[in-house]
Amino acid sequence: MSQENVEIVRRLYSAWNVRDVKAVTELTHPNVEWIPDRRVGHGPVRGGENIVRFFMDQAEPFEEFRVEAERFWDLDDKVLVFLRTTGRGAVSGAGFDIRIGHLWTLRDGLVVRGEGHANRDEALEAAGLSE
Repeated sequence: MSQENVEIVRRLYSAWNVRDVKAVTELTHPNVEWIPDRRVGHGPVRGGENIVRFFMDQAEPFEEFRVEAERFWDLDDKVLVFLRTTGRGAVSGAGFDIRIGHLWTLRDGLVVRGEGHANRDEALEAAGLSE
């Protein structure tokens, strides 16, 4: 079942990259919860449509904004993902290239919770792993 969970999370990122709200909501539980990285300064977000809106709002100040999943860990009911986020500010034109982690919890084939982590070490620790 857990390899299936990895595939669900892959599809979730694909849907987000094209801003397919319908696909995101089909992959997530109606009460899905997103816990943003604490640097974002935002509390938990609930519901698939609200989470998509949250991520779109976060990407709005950027002329370019790309998220590439680089590595997945299959952890039974959880999936840890290392991401590379790149882009360029709309006003400043300054580029960025950061590496972060997300930890997803799945139940019955749906994403029920996600956590954003400021760096990969923090994400590994949250998943109970070390690299």
